[in-house]
Order: sequence, then structure tokens, then C-alpha cells
Amino acid sequence: MSNKPEQSPLSFVAPIKAPVADNYKALKKILETGTFGEALDEVGTVHFGRFMFLEQVTPESGEEYYAKFALFTAYDGDFTKYVDDFVAVVGDFFNLLLQHLEDGDQVIPVQKNAQDFAQYVHKYDQEVKVWYSAYPNLNVVDIRQLVAQP
Repeated sequence: MSNKPEQSPLSFVAPIKAPVADNYKALKKILETGTFGEALDEVGTVHFGRFMFLEQVTPESGEEYYAKFALFTAYDGDFTKYVDDFVAVVGDFFNLLLQHLEDGDQVIPVQKNAQDFAQYVHKYDQEVKVWYSAYPNLNVVDIRQLVAQP
């Protein structure tokens, strides 16, 4: 058994581009109308994924909004393969999101800019100081097989 867990964390936190309030609203709408659960199942290496907004802004007049967009996941395998799988399966979804993030336009469409997209994700991936896994030696495929057993 390896000391390194099967899973790896991704903690992507990117600034929302100006005008921030408008782009926040657009991102929020994309997330509210998106159906990406089946697509993430198709990727096959995602343990979980969470989309969030961070750094709430409360202007003196107007609605509250957020300044940053975040995606937190735990995945199996190599980072480059993980990003390539995302590009292949949910690339169009990321094209929608990226148009509202700083510097995101530079990697759209991700299907034609996979390497640049990987560098973009890596640029905004926050270092994880402590990583815990309750099942360090199991990947998504293993877990699904265990759950499926009678």
C-alpha cells in the first residue's frame, strides 16, 4: 500500500472578471440551470465536486454579489489526464463558465486549448495544506464496485 492517497485535491479559486456583479449573476445562472452530475459520472474519476462563490461584496447600494468563483474536487489519477477528461466530457460547460472569469477568454474553447486550460486551472489551484482521505487506497471505480455488491 502506498502512503500517497489514490485521490488528489483540486481547489480552484479564480477572480470573477469585471463588471464583477454582472458576471457573478451570469455564473450563478449557469450553475442553477446546469446539469453536470451525469457528465461528472462519465469522467469517472471524480469523488465529489463543489462549485462555490467566495468573498462576498456588499455595496452601499445594490445587491450583494461575490468576487471569486471556486471549484473544489477530489479526483483520481494524474492532473493532466483529469483536465483532459474534463475537456472531453464537460468542455462546453467550462467554456460557458470561463467567459465570466478573469483571463478565461484566453483558453476558450477549451477543446482546442487543453494545455492552456490545464495551465489556467493550475494557476488558480490553491495549495492544500492538509489532505485527509477516509479511504486512501480506493479510487472511484473501486468504491462503485464495493457499493454495487449485494
